[in-house]
Amino acid sequence: MKYKKYALEELVNIKYGKNQKKVQAEDGNVPIYGTGGIMGFAKEYLYDKPSVLIGRKGTISKVKYVDHPFWTVDTLFYTEVNDEVVIPKYLYYLMSLIDLGQYNEGTTIPSLRTETLYRLEFEIPSIKEQEIILSLIKPIEDKIKLNNGINDNLAA
Repeated sequence: MKYKKYALEELVNIKYGKNQKKVQAEDGNVPIYGTGGIMGFAKEYLYDKPSVLIGRKGTISKVKYVDHPFWTVDTLFYTEVNDEVVIPKYLYYLMSLIDLGQYNEGTTIPSLRTETLYRLEFEIPSIKEQEIILSLIKPIEDKIKLNNGINDNLAA
């Protein structure tokens, strides 16, 4: 089946993270993400809608999906997703299939530029079809989450 092809720049607005030093708080509840995961917590957020997080410097090969308010540091891009065309979680799965490491533009530290990311192309089905696909993936995600919880409990 053929779907309409979109450049990433038609699907998202890529935004830069910011330094977390001024917002980081021990009693914060907003996660601060870096390329390696959660680095701490803040009391305010940088963005509060579902987003695909993309490494800018360092760990660039793994994207993350968040659907809660968050802060990202300056080594991590976040995306404002055009949800009239693509469901953020669907885009996350599409981007998870790409080896972003092949687009590395750094010499010593792996790096990605927005210009390079914006040129990536994706075939996107209708929103209805995306919803159906995501509904098939959800039970698998739930099972993985349950198994990870069991493993964590056993390790403790």
